[in-house]
Amino acid sequence: MTHTSLRMGALSRAAVATFVLGLALTVVLCAGLRQAETERTQAEFAQRAAVRAAAVTRAFDEATDALRATNLFFQVSGQQSGDVGRAQFDAFAQPLIRRHGYLQALEFQRFVSAAERAAFEAERARLWPGFAIRERSADGLERAGPRERYLVNDYVAPIVGNEAVYGYDALSNTAQRAFSARAVDSGEPIASPLLDLVQGGWERRGILIAMPVYRPGARLESLAERRAAALGLTVVVIDVALLVGGSLDAAHLLGDRDFSLSLSAAGADGAMLQVFRHGEAPGPLPWWQVLAGESPLRLKRGFDVAGSHWELEVEQRPPGLAHRLAELAALVFGMVLSLALASLVQQRSARIRRTEALVEQRTAALEIATGSLRLYQRAIEASANPILLASALRPGFPIEYANPATSRVYGYAAEELAGRPLAMLAGDAAEQPALEELHQALRERREGHALLRQQTRDGTELFGDVYIAPVRRPGGVTEHFVITVYDVTKAKRYEAELEHHAQYDTLTGLANRALLADRIERAIGTSGGKPVWAVALDIDHFKLINDTLGRSTGDEALRAVAARIQAAVRPADTAARVGGDDFMLVLCGCADERQAAARLQLVREAVSEPLELDGQALVLGCTAGVAGYPADGEDAETLVKHAEIAMYRAKETGRNAVQFYAPHMNARAIDRLVLEGALRVAIRDDQFELHFQPQVDLASGFVVGTEALLRWRHPQLGTVRPDRFIALAEETGLIVPIGAWVLRTACRQNQRWRRAGLGPLRVAVNLSARQFAEPDLVETVARALEESGLPPDSLEIELTESMMMSDVEAAIETMRCLKRMGIKLSIDDFGTGYSSLSYLKRLPVDVLKIDRSFVQDIVSSADSAAMVVAIVSLAHGLRMNVIAEGVETLEQLDYLRNCGCDEVQGYVYCQPQPVQEVEPLLRAGRVQPAPVDP
Repeated sequence: MTHTSLRMGALSRAAVATFVLGLALTVVLCAGLRQAETERTQAEFAQRAAVRAAAVTRAFDEATDALRATNLFFQVSGQQSGDVGRAQFDAFAQPLIRRHGYLQALEFQRFVSAAERAAFEAERARLWPGFAIRERSADGLERAGPRERYLVNDYVAPIVGNEAVYGYDALSNTAQRAFSARAVDSGEPIASPLLDLVQGGWERRGILIAMPVYRPGARLESLAERRAAALGLTVVVIDVALLVGGSLDAAHLLGDRDFSLSLSAAGADGAMLQVFRHGEAPGPLPWWQVLAGESPLRLKRGFDVAGSHWELEVEQRPPGLAHRLAELAALVFGMVLSLALASLVQQRSARIRRTEALVEQRTAALEIATGSLRLYQRAIEASANPILLASALRPGFPIEYANPATSRVYGYAAEELAGRPLAMLAGDAAEQPALEELHQALRERREGHALLRQQTRDGTELFGDVYIAPVRRPGGVTEHFVITVYDVTKAKRYEAELEHHAQYDTLTGLANRALLADRIERAIGTSGGKPVWAVALDIDHFKLINDTLGRSTGDEALRAVAARIQAAVRPADTAARVGGDDFMLVLCGCADERQAAARLQLVREAVSEPLELDGQALVLGCTAGVAGYPADGEDAETLVKHAEIAMYRAKETGRNAVQFYAPHMNARAIDRLVLEGALRVAIRDDQFELHFQPQVDLASGFVVGTEALLRWRHPQLGTVRPDRFIALAEETGLIVPIGAWVLRTACRQNQRWRRAGLGPLRVAVNLSARQFAEPDLVETVARALEESGLPPDSLEIELTESMMMSDVEAAIETMRCLKRMGIKLSIDDFGTGYSSLSYLKRLPVDVLKIDRSFVQDIVSSADSAAMVVAIVSLAHGLRMNVIAEGVETLEQLDYLRNCGCDEVQGYVYCQPQPVQEVEPLLRAGRVQPAPVDP
């Protein structure tokens, strides 16, 4: 016992402290490893669970997209042909079914009244013997009882496996009747509650997503109008177990036995029911995991499917003992290392005591060696950085020495600084929290460091990197401080300049797109859930300023507009320039749309104030789109995107306006993007064709020419009329290559007819405003004539009044160039524009074309008749021919013949036809009118 006590007493305090510190660090390390492993496990689980959730939700989204595509097919085909046939439906639906194999069926449910039932059943029975409208009974399916209205499964794809639902009346099921009515009322996809599917004898659970099909051309603004216009519903049938299991299996997510997944949805009574489960729920944990505070990993996420709420839950057992090996190894290693270090410190302690005695003996000798101090002093004086020596024993820490660099940097002579408190060079502590670190270091007699903003004697700003080091006596008393200052002013200014350029627009000084995102996120983070409004602001027709007054004037205008916008918003708001004449605002503190609109109106009024630039008084307007957090987006990227979509929508409906974002705008923007992509594919894959409508000479009855009209053959949608895509082609510039193709194709076809002996026919081609403004238009027309070999006098180019009136002089010069080539020119839709007769007599025009709006009412309206007579007289007086379009009746034809009209075209002779169908009429030469049936 005595021997042990002596050994314990011989242990040094440093060795004990080392051992205790080692154990403490070991515990901290183990805790850190445990925390890191736990976070890694949770992050890995969250990622893998998110992948499964994404696979499930994506499958539902793809099913909804398939429904939207089917519904769009019905809308487009209905507008073109009036109804969609069974063969058309199967041709469209079968590829979708094959692409999405987990869909049970795509259906078209048609509304059938009691009066239509007998004829409907008889017609369908010719294709499907024994067909009858059926409903569910206790024994299965039986013939439906009499009702005022039925919603019948008319088209079903695939029919194999879905024979039972063909002819099934959806209105006989209460749950189906309710959600079908909601779909008709809303016009959007609506999901049913969980249902027992007819397929499989009501033993399989699934849902139906329905979207209404309305009568083409019907008004759909009110609820009553939508109900009256409903022809039926397009429906996608989903076997939930098949869809979820199939999507997870396709993503190879069913092989992990550690995971369990369950999916629940609302049934017909609104209660949540589990409809799918994979894997077993985690059971009780082992005792060591319970003691370690572990629990099963769980992710529960809700999502919506076409208005129906679903809940997905993913679970995983916590990892086993293997992931704790690093923690156990660190504990063992830490204890061993602590013992080893304590032993080493114990050995060194004895050595240190011997060394201290030796140091005390030699200190006296070192103090004699003061000669080396002169070397140190010279080094300090030669230093390029300010170095000061301050007393640590006197109040205020007065300066006792300052090297020459201090005078050069601060502008004070050394004698001026002597005896002055150190704080005179420090700056204002209230403005610089970092200064407190130096004060604390001085009070505690320790080293310190801080970056300070200071001023020189003449008031110039200076950034100094200040270091303080104490100088202690042999007894440990601090008697002086050495202060070293590094001048980093240039580096800080360069850093500030780089930071400013990275976050602010160089032209206007407003925030740029990078800083805008940060400001939006900060506004959202500090809003406490209250609305934050993102506003996309576009200056109307600003390109005209650059084109007419020059880029420098345009830049000056942008700076003036930016200053007005900045002055009009509150200090808490943000104004940013995101490119060109596009600005973004972030408005805070507006509780609703009314307040946001009022705040935005102040900005718009500031922008619209007259602006004096380059001797011109300009009045600018602006178009704005607004999106609000959290309703329209919960992050900066989504808010900016939705605000820009709303702004583009405001431009479409008329500039100098404000539009708040609505969800349908996003769908519209996506549809527009899809249509633009389809147009580019159409140009690449040669999906366009020309139809031709004959033009007949009234005096002889002979066909003297044709008008070439563009049609688009879409692989899925069939023939698409120009009114659906021409405006988009104009906006995107695609009309230029499309128009060039029309010109080349029309010239080649007319030349083929001439070579086939059909006579000297002319072909009329419409030019768009975008084409007419192209600088190489004349070269394009000349190249088309040269490649086809068509004589120039066999080509007629049709122009509208509006495209010429925008720049009359340039239009006249372009038309004269075309006339010198021998091409005929005509003004299309004459009388509907705002042309001036003083310009008309200067235009080198051969033909005036009377718009169909006048021809349509020529018999019943005295005003239209007088307008036609006036146009004919005006044209003949200017030595021009007159052609009337849109002629449909013999009465219209007789009136035009009597008033002296030269040529006509319209359904009274022939509607626009493909080449192979119009050629017999051209070969006949003389044609007889055939009035259109009323």
